[in-house]
Amino acid sequence: MNWIQVFAEYKIIPEKRGEYLQKIKDIAIAMEKIGARNFVLQEGVDQPGLFVEMFHVPTVEAYRKIKRKRCEETGTSGGFWQSINDCIVAGTNRLNMWAFAPVDIDGSGE
Repeated sequence: MNWIQVFAEYKIIPEKRGEYLQKIKDIAIAMEKIGARNFVLQEGVDQPGLFVEMFHVPTVEAYRKIKRKRCEETGTSGGFWQSINDCIVAGTNRLNMWAFAPVDIDGSGE
């Protein structure tokens, strides 16, 4: 199976770092429950507070579902997903998320 690689990138408000680190644990667990795998969190060496999440999803549809939950949903159902955005500089507007699919450079069709 060719999984889709997803990257999410954002900068955390320095004063909310502790709160963010607690919330990201819950987000990672919830994302795994809806299909994300191999969640990794990294912080910029040259830019402390700049975080990148990396994880895999099985389909583009799964990516779109996660992106919708993280970037668009509000209200009661979106409250959990949006709670981490309170820790991001400029909030949801500065949560960037991209997906990349494997490219067959050999022409083998795999």
